[in-house]
Amino acid sequence: MDNVGTGTELFYWIIWWGWWIVQFILYTLLAFLMIDGVYQIAVSIRGFWNQKELPLAKRYRKFVILVPAHNEAQVIGPLLDSLANQNYPKNCYKVYASCDNCTDNTADIAREHGAIALERFDTEHNGKTWNVRWALTKLPLEESDALTMFDADNLADKNFLFTMNNYMELHPEAEAIQGVLDVKNPDDNWLTRSYALAYWYSNRFWQLARGLWGLSCTLGGTGLVIRAATLERIGWNLESLTEDLEMSTRLILSGSKVHWNNDAVIYDEKPQDIKISIRQRTRWMQGHYWVFFKYGMDALKSFFVTRKLQYLDLFLYLLAPAKSCLGIIIMFAGMAYTLINNMVLFPTISDSTPQTMVDWVLFFGLPIFMIIAFCLICVIIGPSMHEKKFTLRYVKDTFVYFWFGLTWIPILFKAATLAKDQSTWVKTEHTRNISLDQVDR
Repeated sequence: MDNVGTGTELFYWIIWWGWWIVQFILYTLLAFLMIDGVYQIAVSIRGFWNQKELPLAKRYRKFVILVPAHNEAQVIGPLLDSLANQNYPKNCYKVYASCDNCTDNTADIAREHGAIALERFDTEHNGKTWNVRWALTKLPLEESDALTMFDADNLADKNFLFTMNNYMELHPEAEAIQGVLDVKNPDDNWLTRSYALAYWYSNRFWQLARGLWGLSCTLGGTGLVIRAATLERIGWNLESLTEDLEMSTRLILSGSKVHWNNDAVIYDEKPQDIKISIRQRTRWMQGHYWVFFKYGMDALKSFFVTRKLQYLDLFLYLLAPAKSCLGIIIMFAGMAYTLINNMVLFPTISDSTPQTMVDWVLFFGLPIFMIIAFCLICVIIGPSMHEKKFTLRYVKDTFVYFWFGLTWIPILFKAATLAKDQSTWVKTEHTRNISLDQVDR
């Protein structure tokens, strides 16, 4: 009997302390997410400010423009036209299209539109990262001040090079500069509109805000400028599916940062099909997780050694997908904890258990309501700052934007399991042949 009693006591002792440990872990993780949330809000507020007006540069810098392309015959023409029509001296930039294992007439179209076509045939090492690495060995970077890169589906604002040149004049220390990523087909359907809303918000309250605080922004893979000397210093021996994020990370860890030019605009095509979109975003998150696993601890160590905020900011950004997954887990775990604690373990000492139907709706619906409220904020202030005037015309898309956010949940969890695979590149198909004049600006 004593043994039975002792065993029972041990069981309840384990349950008691185990439950308190679970509670401690939940509240600790929740506190971390709340502190991070306050920090992100504090940083993003700076997005309501405007960037300093750029003075006219005293000289025209020379740019080498690279367009990595794989079977882009449908869309590359308008991009090359927008580059050919830049408000910038024609003798100060050259356009190269690096045609990677193309089975269509991308190279011919590139030549017809005034670009120098480089043709690469290497089926073993395919994808944008390998294409860019190969193309950089062919470009006359020693004759230029900087490399500019665009995706084949893009459109470049006519003043892109002009404003980048002005920015480099004002910020001679800038080694890498990211331009504004806009969407050229926001009104195709609910999906492209959701992309546009996300970009309009993040451009202002993520990228610009960090630039104004003096923190590092991140490269977006297109619409960017990197000094030739920086490429020589850091190289392009990148390994991840998100070469832009890896390059940003390596640049920041080297002691530099990515600048943001809010006057240099490019327009990017967004997928209209949800399956293509999920595949694209899964690739993004695969690369993001991989970069975190490889460089995350280096960023955190750099912060503790130097006490410079930009390293902590980098760490938190690299951690972003994991934070999102953690937030989802904690939300459901917190609900389960509350129900078990108040209905099973301590039903007599707690009156916080939902009793009525209204109580249950509020219990489960409050987190969803808060997320929808955030979506409402995004669809108001994002477009308002983008259009430089207050607008409510996207309020009707609040629930669409909320649904777009929900589609990220399986992507975030699935990509975490695929992070080790950085070799499988699946191209996003581009079909929207739109000229710069057709973009609703």
